[in-house]
Amino acid sequence: DMSLDVGAIAKGYAAECVARLLKENGYNDVLLSVGGNVRALGARDDGTAWEVGIADPFDKARTVNTVSLKDTSLVASGDYQRYYTVNGRRYHHIINPETLMPAEGFTAVSVISESSAVADALSTALFILPLDVGQKLIGGIPNTYAVWVMPDGSVKYSPGFEKITKS
Repeated sequence: DMSLDVGAIAKGYAAECVARLLKENGYNDVLLSVGGNVRALGARDDGTAWEVGIADPFDKARTVNTVSLKDTSLVASGDYQRYYTVNGRRYHHIINPETLMPAEGFTAVSVISESSAVADALSTALFILPLDVGQKLIGGIPNTYAVWVMPDGSVKYSPGFEKITKS
């Protein structure tokens, strides 16, 4: 009478597996993109970090910020790509386990972490948690940062985010 849904971590885990295989086969400088999960191995040809934009969920032509990635991951969770609308209400795939309804409060949450699997799990968790609780959680994890895009389009950052930002 129990089930386990690995949707909040499976893609991140798979990205880590692919990254490990690439590295084992001599590919040390690769930018891997797996639909909302970006895994950077090494750096660009000139030795600089990969620069990856965090999508603006309200305008596909824009980014809310750009981050520098080197041997790290950027994972996004949001309500703006996989959803349907009924009677003017948007229903998406990130479910709050307390209400059993789509989580409310954010439009997108992106996490930067050394592990794509960890970033995947955290982006989903932070999407469900209240902002203050999420910021406290992310602030206690070394080398891990988050960006929250609010329904009104405003953007909130975790402490230390400026260490990895380009804009």
